[in-house]
Amino acid sequence: MATHSTHRFLDVHKQVATLIGEGKHGVWRFQENGFIRVYRDKAKEGIPSAKKDGAITLERVEMSEETREQDEENNRLFLILLNDYKNLDPKHEFNYAFGEEVSEEGWLNWIDLPIYHPKFGGRYEDHVPIDLPVFWYQVSSANFPHIGQAWHYMKGQADANKVGPLGKRAGIDVRENFSDVVRFSLFPDAGIWANIGQGNPDTDKMQQTLEELTNRAQTVNYKRIDLSKVEMELYLLERGYHNGEDTYLSTILVLLDKENESVHSYVRPHGKYYEGLVERGHEIINTVPNNAPALPIENETELKTVYGLATYGHHHMARIKFRLGGGGCPTKGGDVSGYPWGDTGSGFPTNYEEITPLCDGFLLDLKAWTNLGGDWDKDELFLGNAGYEGETEVMYQAQANLYGVYTDPYNSGMTNPYQLDFTADHKIQENPGSDSSKVPVVNFTIDFGVEGEIIKYVDVPIDFSPRSCLAEREEEETSPQGDAEKGGASRTAGLSLTVLGLLLVLLY
Repeated sequence: MATHSTHRFLDVHKQVATLIGEGKHGVWRFQENGFIRVYRDKAKEGIPSAKKDGAITLERVEMSEETREQDEENNRLFLILLNDYKNLDPKHEFNYAFGEEVSEEGWLNWIDLPIYHPKFGGRYEDHVPIDLPVFWYQVSSANFPHIGQAWHYMKGQADANKVGPLGKRAGIDVRENFSDVVRFSLFPDAGIWANIGQGNPDTDKMQQTLEELTNRAQTVNYKRIDLSKVEMELYLLERGYHNGEDTYLSTILVLLDKENESVHSYVRPHGKYYEGLVERGHEIINTVPNNAPALPIENETELKTVYGLATYGHHHMARIKFRLGGGGCPTKGGDVSGYPWGDTGSGFPTNYEEITPLCDGFLLDLKAWTNLGGDWDKDELFLGNAGYEGETEVMYQAQANLYGVYTDPYNSGMTNPYQLDFTADHKIQENPGSDSSKVPVVNFTIDFGVEGEIIKYVDVPIDFSPRSCLAEREEEETSPQGDAEKGGASRTAGLSLTVLGLLLVLLY
C-alpha cells in the first residue's frame, strides 16, 4: 500500500502481523470532541434544520400525560435519527456532497450527536472522558487494493478492535467514528521523534506570515522521545472521510506523559459532551488547549517543547512540482474537507478546531508488529497435546531401535547413561529398505500435565477478487476496447517491422 509513491508492507504469518514502512514519517495531531457524526440515508426523511438543537439534546423518549406533546415530538425525532441516520459506513448510500448541511427540503444531511445520545443505545454511558489527542498519518490509497485481503483477515481476528486505556481516552473505541483498529507494538529500534528546535525560540517556532516565510528559515532538530517515561499505544486504523464510500488505512498513535498529564489532556468546557461529563461526575484534567506540548527526550534532563512545521510534511518539499497540490500545514483541527482549498482543517469533522495538527512536529518510525491470536508466552501454548481437546496425555509411536550406543573409541567400554532402547532384542535396527512393515512399532505415553492450546484463528471469509485500481486494470485488460488496443498495438508493431525490413533491403 502507498501514498505519494511511499510504500508500506503489511504481512501476516502464523498470526503475527508486521507493518513495515519508512523511518521518521511525519504525523499530524487531532482530537475527538465526544461527538459522532451521523448522515441521512439516501432518499430518507430527515431532521428539519429548525429542530437541530432539539435532536442533539434529546435525552428521553418515554411518554407521559404531563409532557405528552413534547414526548411525542421527542419520540418522532428519535425514530428519525434511529432509522434514517447512519454513521459513516460504506454499506450506506448518501446522495449529497459533504459540507451541505441542509438539503433542498430543509432536512439536515448530517448531525453531530454526543456519545451519550440515546441513538447509541447507552453503550458509551460509562465511557472515560475523551481527553487525549492522536497523532496520525494515512498509509494507504482508497480501499487499499493491494493489501485488502490481509487487512480484512486481520480485523476479523480475536485480538482486533481491542483498545487500550490510552486509546479509550482518545475515543478510538467509539466504533461509529473508528471503523476498525488493530493495535501494534514498535520494534525495539523503532522510535518516535520530536522537533525540539535548535535552542533559539525565535527561529525554532513555525513561520506564520508571508514575510517570515520568505525571510527566515525555521530551525529544526528532531530527537527521540524517551519512551521509558512516556506511555504509548499504536494502532492501524480503517476510516473514511466525510460521507464517501471509500475507506483508508492510517496509523494512529496516542502518547501520555503520566507525570504531566495536562500536557496532552484537554476537554472543551462547553457543549453537550462537556455537560454530559459533568453530570456523570467525571474528573476533567484540563480545559485549556496546549499547542506547544513539552515531552521527555532521550539524554535530556528537562522536558522539551515540540514545534510543528509550516509545511505539509518534511518529506514534501516539492508537492506543486509533482502536482499534489497544497504544501502548507492547515494549522487547525476539524474536517480536512477539500484540502488545500477553502477553510480546511487537518482531520475529521468531529475534531476540536482549537487542537492544532502540529504538522510533522512528531515523526514515527513505521516498523511494528502484533499478535493476532494472543501472545506466545503461555506455558500451555503449542504443546504436543494442543490438538487433543481436554487431554493431558498423548500416545506416541516409534519404530523400534536402540538409540544412543557409544561407538567413538574415546568412549570404549562406556555406556551412554541416556541410551534409549525400544527393542525387545536390544539390538540396533539397520535400515530395512523399502519394506519396514516387519519392524516393531512401540506405543508410549507422554503426560503434559496441562491441556495444550493452539494459537487462536478466526475463520474470516475473504473476497479475493481484484479491488479498486486492480479491478479497473483487469476490466481494461479483458474489455473489447482493451483487446482492440492490444490488437492495434500489435498491428502497429508489425507495420513498423515491415517498414524496417524494407529499409534494410534498400540499404543492402
